[in-house]
Amino acid sequence: MIDDDRNCSGVERLNRTSKAAVFHGIDRGFNIESFDLEKATGKEILVEVLACTICGSDIHTLKGRRKEPTPSILGHEIIGRIAEFGDEAHRIDARGVVLQIGDRITWSLAASCNECFFCKRDLPQKCLQLLKYGHSVVQSGKDLLGGMSEYCWVKPGTTIVKLSDQ
Repeated sequence: MIDDDRNCSGVERLNRTSKAAVFHGIDRGFNIESFDLEKATGKEILVEVLACTICGSDIHTLKGRRKEPTPSILGHEIIGRIAEFGDEAHRIDARGVVLQIGDRITWSLAASCNECFFCKRDLPQKCLQLLKYGHSVVQSGKDLLGGMSEYCWVKPGTTIVKLSDQ
């Protein structure tokens, strides 16, 4: 998984590219595209996608009943394995469990800033900088924010839960 040698948990080296099914709109459909993966920096976490379900909102987008920006990578119900931490990434899940490279996780539909008017009033779903996984424009490897990709970036302000391998 990572271009430098194996990391301390023994996870294989990371291929620095990711393929993704990119949705270009109801009239243009999907293309399989490759993106260069930069190294994780700051508070972000790079996750290898293991599974992603198709949600009703994805179907509404595909049928044109829900307008989303394109091109995008759909899918926000995701299970993945941590491939890389940014140097400032939070390494504790929502239950207080320590996170490590190689851990299997799932995460919330959205990331919020935790600092705006709404976040400070315990309304993170109304965040002025709300990022919704599976509903964002993709332009580069740093924009892999949907589950229909080999890798997904988990951004700061996302609730993460570690899963057992069973």
